[in-house]
Amino acid sequence: MRKQVLIGACLAALAVIAIVFFAARGMLVHSFAAIEDEQAKLNIGRVRKALQADIAQLEAATADYAFSDDTYEFLEGQEGDFIPSSFTRATLDTLHVQVAWLAGLNGRTLVNFAVPDEPGRPLVGIPREVLSKLQSAAPLLVAPQAGVKLIRLPAGVLAVSAMHVLRTDRSGPPAGLLLFGRYLDSTLAARLVDTSQAPVQFTFLDEQGRAPSVTSQAVNDWLALGNSAPDILVQADGRKRLESHVLLRDVSGRPLVVLSTSATREALLLGERTITLVVAALLGCFALVVIMAVTLLNRNWRTRAAIQRAWLDQQRKISRLARRDALTGLPNRLHLQKLLPRLIMRAAREGTRLALLYVDLDHFKNVNDSLGHGSGDRLLTSIAERLRGSVAGHDLVVRMGGDEFLVVATLLPDAEVVNTIADRIGSVLAVPLEIDEVTLSISPSIGISVYPEDGSDPESLLKNADIALYHAKDQGRGNHQFYTPEMNARLRERLWLERELRQALERDQLSLEYQPCFDLQTRRPVSLEALLRWRTAAGGFVPPSRFIPIAEQSGLIVQIGDWVLAKVCEQLAQWQRDHVPLVPVSVNISVRQLEHVQLANAAVAQARRVGIDASLLHFEITESAAMQNSQQYLGALQALRQLGSRILIDDFGTGYSSLSYLKNLPVDTLKIDRAFVRDMVQDTNDAAIVRAIVAVAKSLGLQIVAEGIESAEQLEALRKLDCECGQGFYLSPPVSGEVCASVLRQLRDRNAVGEAPKLRLLNPT
Repeated sequence: MRKQVLIGACLAALAVIAIVFFAARGMLVHSFAAIEDEQAKLNIGRVRKALQADIAQLEAATADYAFSDDTYEFLEGQEGDFIPSSFTRATLDTLHVQVAWLAGLNGRTLVNFAVPDEPGRPLVGIPREVLSKLQSAAPLLVAPQAGVKLIRLPAGVLAVSAMHVLRTDRSGPPAGLLLFGRYLDSTLAARLVDTSQAPVQFTFLDEQGRAPSVTSQAVNDWLALGNSAPDILVQADGRKRLESHVLLRDVSGRPLVVLSTSATREALLLGERTITLVVAALLGCFALVVIMAVTLLNRNWRTRAAIQRAWLDQQRKISRLARRDALTGLPNRLHLQKLLPRLIMRAAREGTRLALLYVDLDHFKNVNDSLGHGSGDRLLTSIAERLRGSVAGHDLVVRMGGDEFLVVATLLPDAEVVNTIADRIGSVLAVPLEIDEVTLSISPSIGISVYPEDGSDPESLLKNADIALYHAKDQGRGNHQFYTPEMNARLRERLWLERELRQALERDQLSLEYQPCFDLQTRRPVSLEALLRWRTAAGGFVPPSRFIPIAEQSGLIVQIGDWVLAKVCEQLAQWQRDHVPLVPVSVNISVRQLEHVQLANAAVAQARRVGIDASLLHFEITESAAMQNSQQYLGALQALRQLGSRILIDDFGTGYSSLSYLKNLPVDTLKIDRAFVRDMVQDTNDAAIVRAIVAVAKSLGLQIVAEGIESAEQLEALRKLDCECGQGFYLSPPVSGEVCASVLRQLRDRNAVGEAPKLRLLNPT
């Protein structure tokens, strides 16, 4: 009987728990959803404030020009250099002004400028239809209501600030009208993203205030409500994202633009997971209690209380572990998010400084690749202990993830102390470590931001420390850099160049030139090297030394490498169809391609696609890349060799390690770096180095190519050293495929092949 009562009680308790579970889950999920809704409204409010702050600068710039004696006197008819000195491309770019219009009281246009999209181009006049629109809207634009107005133009939506021109002391009467405008475009959106740290999107409405067809139905329904619609719309985009929108109106009060942002629904998902885990834990504990109750009906209250206390202790332990890194035991990002705002508030209250030192371990990936992840984890644990011991007890050391750490140095009297802290961290981490019987030396790159100089909130300080860390890596690693505003500008420039490079690849702005490699004894071309060129839409060339490193860092080099391989195969196929004698063409390859692409399979596929022999493709890799991970790339290079291709080591002689990789890697040709060839006639040391390289190559059965031959003296010196092949501007500069074809045709005539003057036709001079 007691057993039946106990089972019935357990079933009833299970039913109650299930009811409580679903009821509590529903209420808590609803609460989390309401919290997210409020957060989404705060996010769109922050974005709107960022927009207002950005265009408020436009109003300030307009006031600076409108309330000026110089502008006033120019409108009064006094001569001078007001226009060329005041309205320049650099000035308007600095003010983010894209449209400038100055008119007299009679409405006659005196000055009008528009800023072209392409950087560096001179100012142009405002298109007639845009100028007409501004003239007709001028009375509304200069209305006494404060603030910047929006107006629809053929080129897009323009934020406009228009003011009557007065003297510097704002005395009158007005002499005319000044208008500055700034388009709501991708450049403005990028600035809003930097300011608000949230994604930003503009949706432009048509004349009837309707959104494009791709817009969600919820936004269309919201816009259809007209003036009765709420200012802000929050909608869920599935379970993972939450979007918020605010409506911007034009100068006449008509709907014009929807400003949108989005955020992940982390709170809701976290709430659901947390509720599920907690209730699951409760059910597990309850089941355990039931089993114990069935087997031990006489267990007393004290034992049950001890079990409950143990469960609570376990929950507290889980809560502590959630704020700690499982590997190193250091605080994690979650703990940093909670603690950093309080540390900033304390620094502000006590008048001290606070510094964030973002630490990244240089070339840590090599440890994982060579020794394994277990050794990498042990190295990270040792690094964490050293970091904790190198800073003061009141400072915070956080593991941000991977091989990145963050040191929050507090109670600093001034920013100069941070230099000492960074030097101490670098020195401590540079001491060699013994990991799995291997001695490792690790150098850190450190980016530093200081409160309050580099930001007054956690987001700004973290972002600026990360920017400084990127700059430290760009400076060669193993150093520390303080954040400066110029770093942000350089980072934006790099991101701009990366975006332009992606567009150049899509718009077919890249091209190839070919530089022949000659047999130095016969002056006969024996191969070609494909060289990448980038001509911008404006007609200028971007040097490879500028865009290739960015392509390497961004991973775009893999896509570019595929493009180069395809173009070289297509050129060889064209020559083959035109009955042009074919010689091998070498393609420069990046280590990124060896890491992420089955290069041999790609080469075979491209060759088969156009119908050429894959052995016509040779591949060049720089010496420094070959030395870094020679064993890692061994399989990829051997696969290329099996196609009948040759492997060339470019820039040979610039390496700083042993030459053992020449024995381990399937190398066919060494290309002597141009730095040694350039001065070998005058510098006996360079001549000795070239002689030694030739001797090493011949002893290993490798071919030698000398790069950078620019004079007859260099050519003769290399021939005397028995150097087999060479290339350089003296023999031929890089030329187009058409010029190469005209010379390769000479190979069909044996007499012409032996005549050096005809081969020099490759040189345009």
